[in-house]
Amino acid sequence: MTATVRPTTFRFWTLANVFTFARFAFAPVCAVLFLQQTWWGVWVAGWLGGLAMFTDFCDGYFARRQQQVSDLGKIFDPLADAVFFIMVWTALGIAGAYPVWFALPFIARELVQHVYLRPSAMARGVVLGANVWGKIKTVVQTLVLIAICWIEFGIDYYPEYTRLGRYANLGLISLTALVSVASIAPYFGALRRAQRA
Repeated sequence: MTATVRPTTFRFWTLANVFTFARFAFAPVCAVLFLQQTWWGVWVAGWLGGLAMFTDFCDGYFARRQQQVSDLGKIFDPLADAVFFIMVWTALGIAGAYPVWFALPFIARELVQHVYLRPSAMARGVVLGANVWGKIKTVVQTLVLIAICWIEFGIDYYPEYTRLGRYANLGLISLTALVSVASIAPYFGALRRAQRA
């Protein structure tokens, strides 16, 4: 990931940003649905989660297609993903899909990125956009979210498999937490390059 020093540009109302802001709106809705602890809540939240992640593809696609790539989008795109998944993982933990403290690695990772790394880079005139590792993290989280939704949906119909389903959830959320935390390493390298520049 390269970091170049240049004037920061902000373009607010673009189609790409509208898709990005939609994820902020989806986040609390999905969280509330998961907290219902019902089969229909998991079903609807799972579909909404998939739709939210589809907006992640759309914002990047339209930003490039319509030449609407902006520094504002580079800031809010990963922030929208962070808010969405922090709320979703926390809600699923509270709902009993796995111990709620499994949400802590995700919260810590995003706090480091959005409270320390990005502001530190911006102070030097550099906007850290999403890199390939951040995109991999988002894809893994999306696939795991869908898988956990299916597991929780199945547990509602086959409660005799609850223990097995919970173990599967633990394995999936542990893998996702590991990928999420590891994906932040390249951002430290980008910040060091910005400091040298």
